[in-house]
Amino acid sequence: MNKFKPNILTLSLIAAGLSFASVPSFAQDAQEEVKAQTVNVNKPKTLEEKENAVEVIEVRGFRGSIIKSLNTKRFSDTVVDAISADDIGGLPDVSIADSLTRLPGVTSVRIDGQSSELNIRGLSGGFVFSTLNGREQVSTAGGRSVQFDQFPSELIKQAQVYKSQKASLIEGGIAGTIELETANALDNEKETSFRFSAHGNWNDAAAGNEDSADFGRRLTASYQAKFLDDTLGLSLGYAGMFQPTVSSRFVNYQFDDRDLSETYDGGPESLLVSSGFEVNERGGEDSRDAFVLALNWEPRDDLRFQFDGFHSKFDSEKWDRGLRISGINNIASPGQSLLLTDPLIANGALIGGTIARNPNGDAIAPPYKGSDRSLNIQTQADDNTTNSELSSFGLKGEWEINDDLLMTVDFAHSQGKETSKDQVMRMAYFKDSSAATPIIDNDIIFSYKLNGLENPDLAFNQDFTDTDHMMVTSAESYPSIESNESNAVRVDFAYQLESDIFSSVEFGARLSEREYELGRGRFLYGTTDANMRNGQYITYSGTDEEGNPIETERFAPFPLSNENSTVTSINGDLPGMPSFLAVNNNDILNVWIPNVDRTPVRDWNHSWTMTQNNIVEEEVTAAYVQLNLNAELFGLPLSGNVGLRYVGSKQSSTGLVNVGAGNGDVIYDDVGGTSDEFRRETVSESYHDLLPSLNLNIQLSEDDQLRFAYSKVMSRPDMPSMANSGNFRFNSADDGRNYIDLDSSTSPSIRPFYADQIDISYEHYFSETDGAFVFAIWNKDIENMPGTTTDKNFDYQANGIAVPAIPDNKTHAEFDSETGEPIGEPLVWENGTYSHAANNAEAGYIRGIEIGYTQTFTFLPDMWKGLGANINFSYTESEIERPSNVPGEDGQPGPIEGLSPRVFSATLFYDYEDLFTARVSARHRAEYLSRQIAIGDSQSAYFQEETIISAQMSYNFTDNLQGVVSVDNLTDEPNISYFGDTSRTGTIQYFGRTVYFGINYSM
Repeated sequence: MNKFKPNILTLSLIAAGLSFASVPSFAQDAQEEVKAQTVNVNKPKTLEEKENAVEVIEVRGFRGSIIKSLNTKRFSDTVVDAISADDIGGLPDVSIADSLTRLPGVTSVRIDGQSSELNIRGLSGGFVFSTLNGREQVSTAGGRSVQFDQFPSELIKQAQVYKSQKASLIEGGIAGTIELETANALDNEKETSFRFSAHGNWNDAAAGNEDSADFGRRLTASYQAKFLDDTLGLSLGYAGMFQPTVSSRFVNYQFDDRDLSETYDGGPESLLVSSGFEVNERGGEDSRDAFVLALNWEPRDDLRFQFDGFHSKFDSEKWDRGLRISGINNIASPGQSLLLTDPLIANGALIGGTIARNPNGDAIAPPYKGSDRSLNIQTQADDNTTNSELSSFGLKGEWEINDDLLMTVDFAHSQGKETSKDQVMRMAYFKDSSAATPIIDNDIIFSYKLNGLENPDLAFNQDFTDTDHMMVTSAESYPSIESNESNAVRVDFAYQLESDIFSSVEFGARLSEREYELGRGRFLYGTTDANMRNGQYITYSGTDEEGNPIETERFAPFPLSNENSTVTSINGDLPGMPSFLAVNNNDILNVWIPNVDRTPVRDWNHSWTMTQNNIVEEEVTAAYVQLNLNAELFGLPLSGNVGLRYVGSKQSSTGLVNVGAGNGDVIYDDVGGTSDEFRRETVSESYHDLLPSLNLNIQLSEDDQLRFAYSKVMSRPDMPSMANSGNFRFNSADDGRNYIDLDSSTSPSIRPFYADQIDISYEHYFSETDGAFVFAIWNKDIENMPGTTTDKNFDYQANGIAVPAIPDNKTHAEFDSETGEPIGEPLVWENGTYSHAANNAEAGYIRGIEIGYTQTFTFLPDMWKGLGANINFSYTESEIERPSNVPGEDGQPGPIEGLSPRVFSATLFYDYEDLFTARVSARHRAEYLSRQIAIGDSQSAYFQEETIISAQMSYNFTDNLQGVVSVDNLTDEPNISYFGDTSRTGTIQYFGRTVYFGINYSM
């Protein structure tokens, strides 16, 4: 058999202890050759040995990490990309997510400017399976997508992205599997090692934000040591981060079709109109404390144990301060006291104009009965803080039963919890805040103009910084508490074979249990959120003898002053926006409502707080067999594997199901209220799958290899999408009509995604210099794609769905507070929207190409030989189409979420004599469909292409001390979305650029 001969640098890396998770035959040959050539390499005893010894070259810095990553790819038995310790250990990578976006076909979704969710090959994070040290990782929230900003890059030794599957890998990733690996002290050459880093950071946009600190910090410490004659290894690591964050944002609400024929002369009968928008600045601070621990014990040559744990606590404090305008779409409703003048229309949508709420001066203003509430302008001070924790640990034992048989037993636990506060405070403009009964100033006039993907133009006739007029009207809270937990045990065997075709056989089994729980609650001071936000703080019931409405309840607004508020404005790249007042929410609440219990509760008057509480459970039994290849094909070395994985799944959900009034159990809420419309039920579904896989690697020459991979893969739905549902809702629309909606958008009976995928790649590795050229093509035939189908004006009776009786509190618009008797005419209810979970049996293909080029220019003269480049490009296309939820597309076929046709990343790096290192990185993502994440409501929109540039320089003052300076988001690239047409602005967000500086010390 032809022997693969790695170059000197590769030999040195392997000799230095580079390990491979799964080594095919030619890699084993390489290791044997290295082993043979590097015996006593540091102390040759004879002249012949001195002449034949290989000089071990220690390659450090970014260049060394690039080569390590290439070797991981080169010697793997699957299609895999990797990043290694030096690469991911340095800034500007705040988390492992930033590091992974430099790999081909890997993109990220930016949340508040930070990379969090990862997409692979055009598929969103829900298709990505993630493991830590080979164990399944849960999300702190309910999705399958792991929040990778929980993982500090400093504590991860290596990260690999598996793009093809093999039977021994845990199932779950159609897009790919991301494997994170922490350190093993027994792999170190040194008996002990210590690393410490201290970095500061500064964001130019956060510097002017009252909710953000001017400077942040990152502290990292790691310690590794070997004891008891190198049989016991200890690895400890800590990474702390405190970082100011800010985003200046314009957030437009989605467009809906409206009839404007009666709004103004010549008004069209069909026009897309947005209900409103926000312009605000989200400021705050992120803090993360992460710990890693690993104990490795090898009491005998044939026995090994490892215990490792990871814990991360991530608190993201976020305050949204600015203006919120709602009700623009009410210009289409006859009878509203709104006037639209100078309308601007583009491509079938209203994108601007001047709107007056009380043009005739005769509209009744809140808080009086019958007041006009069609258009509202509020100042917001919303607390969107999220607190999350993630813990994972495992215990693994390996026993070499004999020379040919290896047994591995692994116990794993992963748990995440996240609490989102969602606390709301709103302020409004009154005529006189010192009046005994303050009245909303109805004389609102404002003009706006959307400028597509550029900043909008806004103008108002009111001064939102005037404390003679501004008052706090609303205090609310809608927390979500999510928990996710997984426990698993697996047993694996590997048996060496004496065969000319198969080198070994692997087989094993895995049992896992996963549970997700969602808890909701609500607090509101006042009557309803809509009433309080727009100044309707008085409740009336009936009339007196003179026909005047009788006041029954009052929740007086709170006046602002120069002592309890400050004037502020939007900073960053959204200039010209109106100024407003900022307040300390807790200080205001403690004075305004000091004796009010602000604990959120579950309440049947707001039944969603009861029905959204759900427990979803998942039990999986898996077993596999895998034959590893070691053969020849046409005289060329052939390696890889062929295998089959069996998966048995059971999923269930326990929650409330609407069975109609009087048909359910009597269920109490947190405040003593009851309902008999619901029954607590557990619904289960079981299914079984066989997942074959094949990986072939043909060694064409010493520097060239060809890979082929086939596998059937699966990705399970997100845990919340498997919750019980089927709840009727009685909703009132802006046009005054009342609709019966049925939400069955989640179901425990929904099945996983499935795909048959093929990968073919050619890899050429440079021998004179170090680097590689890789070209890959791939195809995924996806079937059974789950989703939600929405039918408007759905005829329940014609489709055999029984509608429950109208709830007593929904029969009329008003009720007498004393007698409880209805007032006025009964409400008329119409068929509404039916949303239900469904699997699309034939989804279609996703396919693409990937091109990677890495080169170290060591052939250049003198100081230029330290140059290098790492460039990746991927192109993806898909025939999969889903009914679009983008406003204006009306259910027309649209692309799947997360697919960017073109993804490009490039890094130019320079290393000079182990003293100086510099690199500039850019990652580009073409436009894609996703969800607006800047507001509470989920809105489907297209996101504009973006290019993120970062740069870093480091200098080694000594062998132990290094200084680092870097910049992330160098060009302050915005995140921009639009609703189908670029003239219909979605979200425009600017995050600022962040500068990092500090030192690294190692010994």
